Amino acid sequence: MIWILLAAAAAQPADTPRGFMERLYANYRASSDYSPFKHPERVFAPHLLAAINEDSRLAKGEVGYLDGDPVCQCQDADGLKAAVTRVRLQGRDRASVSVSIGMTGYKPRPAQFSLLRTRAGWRIADVSSPAEKSLLAGLEKSNRELRAAKPHKH
Repeated sequence: MIWILLAAAAAQPADTPRGFMERLYANYRASSDYSPFKHPERVFAPHLLAAINEDSRLAKGEVGYLDGDPVCQCQDADGLKAAVTRVRLQGRDRASVSVSIGMTGYKPRPAQFSLLRTRAGWRIADVSSPAEKSLLAGLEKSNRELRAAKPHKH
C-alpha cells in the first residue's frame, strides 16, 4: 500500500513556485521555532546559500550582514501572516513571487522572491523588499568588503 502512495507522489507534476512558498510559510505556522536556516539547502538556491554561508563564516560568531530571517522579513515570526499575492513565471526555471507579509500588530508589507528551479525543486535565489533591493547583492557586497578588510597571510 505504501509503495502505491510513494509511486503516486513520485508521479505528481513538478512543484509550483506558489506551492513552494505556501509550504514554506506553512512551516512557520506548524512550528513556533521554525527557521529556514535549520535546513537552508531546502530553502535557498546554491548561489544565495553560498553568500549566506560566507556571511556567517566572515562574521565569526557575531551578527553578520544577515541579522534576521529573510523569508519572514523578521527576527521573531510570532504572529506571522503571509500570503502569496502574485506569481510570474520566467521561463521554465525561474519565477518571481510577490508575498504580503504581516505580523500581529503591524501592517502587512510586500516582499518579492526570485525563485530558481533546481534539481531538488524550487529554491529562493534572491529576496527584495522596500527596505532592501536585493539580499543577494547586499550579502555579496558585504562579503567582498569584509574579505578586503581582512589582513592577508603570506
